[in-house]
Formats: sequence, structure tokens, C-alpha cells
Amino acid sequence: MTSGAHGFHPTATLLRTTRGVVDPGEVLGAGLYNPESAAALPGWAEELAGGHTPETEEYGIRSVTYRASRPFHPARLERALGRFTGLLRSKGFCWIASRPDLAAVWSQAGPNLVIEPAQLWASADETPGQEIVFIGVRLDLDGPRRILDPALLTDDELASGPDVWVRFDDPLPAWDAVHRH
Repeated sequence: MTSGAHGFHPTATLLRTTRGVVDPGEVLGAGLYNPESAAALPGWAEELAGGHTPETEEYGIRSVTYRASRPFHPARLERALGRFTGLLRSKGFCWIASRPDLAAVWSQAGPNLVIEPAQLWASADETPGQEIVFIGVRLDLDGPRRILDPALLTDDELASGPDVWVRFDDPLPAWDAVHRH
């Protein structure tokens, strides 16, 4: 990793971190930036001239935000999760009907997806619902809606209310506690 980073900037100071934690004193006011040496690095003039192709275009990276105001039915959501392909990353908040009072954090990178409790909706600044950003290579921008909309509660299920929702079949992993994010 360090040899690769030095390939981008041979004189860069590399700091080893654990989980991205950096002592601010290591970077703020360090006086390491030198505009003359930065201007001599490859790609600088090309970048200024506008000749650089953004990676999103070069590699076909696309993103879309999925929003919905209804909660997910847990069993239908669990089935829907297996239908996603080509995702690089997705992240946001979601609402699962069988856990009606809890806002959940949705975090996926590569093949790994974690849906975990964030906080009580009553204490959140957000109205309950879904807001998840999907990022992928040549991502079908309608894909998340096509996959997730059928997992939302139907009109009849929504009308039945939280006292019924908590009894829905819920194959998703159990949550131990509410996290603060």
C-alpha cells in the first residue's frame, strides 16, 4: 500500500492509521504543501486544462438515491436483497415495519451489507422512511426502485398499523441495542 501511495506522490508523508483516526496535529499546520513541487507532479497541467476524464465517466460509475415513505416488510426485504448485482456501495437509512420505532442504518460495500439500529425515530430529525444511495458500475438507475418497491408495505398492511407490523415474519438478524450514528 505504501509503495502504491508513493507512486502517486513520491515525497508524500504517509501516516499509518487505525480506522482512519488521524491526530489533527499531524496534518494541520504541518507546512508540508509546496505549490511549486505540486505543480511539477504528473497530471497537474492536464487537470487544469480540463483534459482529465472523471472516473465516474471513465469507469461508468453511476449513483441513484432511493426514497420511500413506507416501511419495508422484513421478509420481502430479505428476499429483495439477493436481487442486487453490480453494486459497489450503498448507504442510507431505512425503516423496517417489524421494528417500527427504530431508524436503521443501511451500509453496504461490495458483498457485505449491514442493516443495524441507529436511533428511535421519535428522537431522529428525519421522518420515518427510506433514503438509500446506491453506487455501481453501469448501474441501472431504475433497478433499486424495481427491486425495493415490492418490499414496501401494501396499502392494507400499512393501514393495519404498528401493532400488527411487529408480528410480521422477520428473517432479518436480530438487533441487540440502538446505536448512535
